[in-house]
Amino acid sequence: MSKQRGRQQDSKNIENQGETEAVDMNAQERGDKPSVTIDGATYTLESLGEQGREQLKNLQVTDQEMRRLQDQLAIMQTARNTYARILGDVVKNVTPQT
Repeated sequence: MSKQRGRQQDSKNIENQGETEAVDMNAQERGDKPSVTIDGATYTLESLGEQGREQLKNLQVTDQEMRRLQDQLAIMQTARNTYARILGDVVKNVTPQT
């Protein structure tokens, strides 16, 4: 498999994981280098290079925004369900057209 194809496959695996990585930021407190786990393999953040760290940050920001949007969607769904329930109560007192 070519390097490019391997990278595309890795990207697909990362994309399909939902939570893309687990960054061990407490590693420094233990005297270890900060690391990240991607597809079950652990890498130091340093080993990813600038481009890898930037892409990791992009993934983290994107995941955070997706969680925020999912929370907003849950709020909207709750509001919609409430409005629908209230409308159902209102139409109980209205005679439908024939």
